[in-house]
Amino acid sequence: MVGLILWAGTAQAGEWRAYLSLGAGMALDRLSEWNAKGAAINAYLGVEVPMGLSLGVYGEAVETWGQKFEDVQQGGLSRVQLDYQQYGLEVRFRVLRERMISPWLAVRLAQSRSRPQTPNELGQLVRQEFKDLSAAVRFGFDVWMGMNWGLSAATSWQWCDVRYEKEAVQECAKPINTILVGPTLRF
Repeated sequence: MVGLILWAGTAQAGEWRAYLSLGAGMALDRLSEWNAKGAAINAYLGVEVPMGLSLGVYGEAVETWGQKFEDVQQGGLSRVQLDYQQYGLEVRFRVLRERMISPWLAVRLAQSRSRPQTPNELGQLVRQEFKDLSAAVRFGFDVWMGMNWGLSAATSWQWCDVRYEKEAVQECAKPINTILVGPTLRF
């Protein structure tokens, strides 16, 4: 299987390229008890060698709101927030570069800054600030509408973009899934 994927990439070898893509969509915290959902935006700029392997810089920002908690300080209900911004490096492997639909697989390491608002042991929502290294696995595809422009759709699973305090121990929130769609350029 791996040999087939490598052959497909090298069979499509051509010139060096650069890619710029922007995306907007949603972030889903499907695995934690907070069930947070919200908006996400991203940007990617990378250079690709003829075999379909590219290295680029990536940035993403997410604002999510989740489960309601009774806020003792405010005297009402408040929602959990799991917000983060990240900047880092992404490596992509693209197959079928010259086709109208060009799928790709990526891994990313990024510096992530989060400001979650989560409940403490007394049931009060507390805003915290963390900086962490995060990782993601992404896959997507580009649909080319012309020689140099198209539409990119991608999904990713990210780990440790959001941390929170629980009983004086820093823990990662569960993986967050993003689904993004936007324009892409190749030049």
